[in-house]
Amino acid sequence: MESKKRYLEAADGSLLFYEIYGQGFPLFLLHGNNNDGTYFHYQIQSFMQQFQVFVLDSRGQGHSTNTAKHMTFQQMAADLNTIMEHEHISCANILGFSDGANIAMVFAHTYPEKVNRMVLNAGNTKVTGLKNYWIVLTYLQYFLYWILSFLFERAREKRPIIGLMIHDIGLSQQDLTAINTPTLVIVGKHDDIKLKHTLMIVNQLPNAKFVLVPKQGHTLARKDATNFNREVLSFLGGEKIEKD
Repeated sequence: MESKKRYLEAADGSLLFYEIYGQGFPLFLLHGNNNDGTYFHYQIQSFMQQFQVFVLDSRGQGHSTNTAKHMTFQQMAADLNTIMEHEHISCANILGFSDGANIAMVFAHTYPEKVNRMVLNAGNTKVTGLKNYWIVLTYLQYFLYWILSFLFERAREKRPIIGLMIHDIGLSQQDLTAINTPTLVIVGKHDDIKLKHTLMIVNQLPNAKFVLVPKQGHTLARKDATNFNREVLSFLGGEKIEKD
């Protein structure tokens, strides 16, 4: 697959890397924590048949860099806005996985006019939305990176990324009710996010559709790409929604 590879400097000097595939209405793909855009390997070929697909490496991950000592989802939503403005995109579809879904929610709340449709796969607004054993593992992982950061530069670079997972994303349930964007919430039945937390998100979003995929877990888009891609493309359609 041929792509256009681009770097863009954020306001704080971080370099944001992204690739562009295909033509059509823009669709942004946002990966999960401590990963990069290659997570969506099984989506790009399918999605680029209908959309111009932007695959981002979030700051500090993949080919993107990070100059900030602390990272927030608001900051990463601003990064997405920087890219959209640079590409002269006023409105787009956004698909986010895990931390990418959290960025998508914050972005839709902050820049509602810039989101046409949104797909959330395994997002959580609170740390307590994770299953209990993952909460414990996440804190242990952060503590390990905190110790190693005194010895290794690579650990110092990774610590702010892991730190995202031990903080709530900054949106209340009331904030969610203000997000009117048509939204597909899709998760595997055995996801690392508590089902009751996912249902809370679904119930608070005024215009949400929910799909629960049996026999699948957190990496649904990779383990069951055929069904995932079909559900996403059916929901997105191929055109922009005309808003009042």
